[in-house]
Amino acid sequence: MEYDKQRIKEIVLNSGYKKEMSDIIIKTCDYLNKKQWWGACHACSSVLYVLLSEIGYNPTLCVGEVQTNNYLFDHSWIEVDNKIIDLAISLTLNNGMSVSSPIILDINSTTKEKTPINYGVKGQEFDEQTKILLSLSFNEYMNYFPDNERRFMGSNRRNSR
Repeated sequence: MEYDKQRIKEIVLNSGYKKEMSDIIIKTCDYLNKKQWWGACHACSSVLYVLLSEIGYNPTLCVGEVQTNNYLFDHSWIEVDNKIIDLAISLTLNNGMSVSSPIILDINSTTKEKTPINYGVKGQEFDEQTKILLSLSFNEYMNYFPDNERRFMGSNRRNSR
């Protein structure tokens, strides 16, 4: 996963948010990278949701479809003040293929430009894996990630989550 800690900090601070937010985002990126936590978009987004809530923000945990170029896939991300934070977009289930550098408050953390990725598009029905995660509580879902397993509920299916 490519990310520049200083750029992430600059994006957060220049957007009017506290240093604590950038610290949480950077530490989460470090963790994702160290563990090669491929396809953990919902787990990552859930953890960010909890951590940012604990320091006083009001994030929204989002599950929906994302489109980049002609590639449409189910995905999870968070929003703070309707701005997207998406770290897992950089480590998908497709052998860790990066769709993008982490998106921080709508900004691509490499280019420092607004992301061209479309979040929350209406395209197709959710796949079975997404339907299952939507039926589970946070605790139930996270119980399927002991020791940072990269597979959800034993699935070997390769997709973008």
